[in-house]
Amino acid sequence: MLNRILIDPQAFVIKQETRHGSVLLNQLDKRTWSPDIADTATHIHYTLTGGVDRWQRPFLDLSVSGSLKLNCQRCMNPVDFPVNEQARIVLFDNEDKLDEAMLADDELDGMILTDELDILTLVEDQLLMALPISPKHDDCGNVNLDKVNQDKPNPFGVLAGLKKG
Repeated sequence: MLNRILIDPQAFVIKQETRHGSVLLNQLDKRTWSPDIADTATHIHYTLTGGVDRWQRPFLDLSVSGSLKLNCQRCMNPVDFPVNEQARIVLFDNEDKLDEAMLADDELDGMILTDELDILTLVEDQLLMALPISPKHDDCGNVNLDKVNQDKPNPFGVLAGLKKG
């Protein structure tokens, strides 16, 4: 496993720092290795920037990008899945302030301010949220589902005959 990249989030925000880099998917935590991933030797690029919003709340802007090879759930061949995720994570001093802000804005991404934060854990979390539930090609070249379905008899055809009689 890769050495973790730890920051002091409060200092990172105050100094409005930026960190960027690249990591191989297979160097991240195994929880990001979904069975749908066909190739774990894929580079994931990230950028993390600290700042303060107009309400004077500290935030971290996270950008994660790359192209994953996932197994198509129709044909089981690899399908390219581009990742281009952006997230603003607002940092709160305590749980009460976080809960209040989350109730006021249901699209807010927030977390409790800690003494130490692992950048790669943020990247892993963002990747997990970006993965599709069931990856598929838009059009699987070797599977013609319309033809397969056309040749099958309608299982409710017998019921139609009973209804008429």
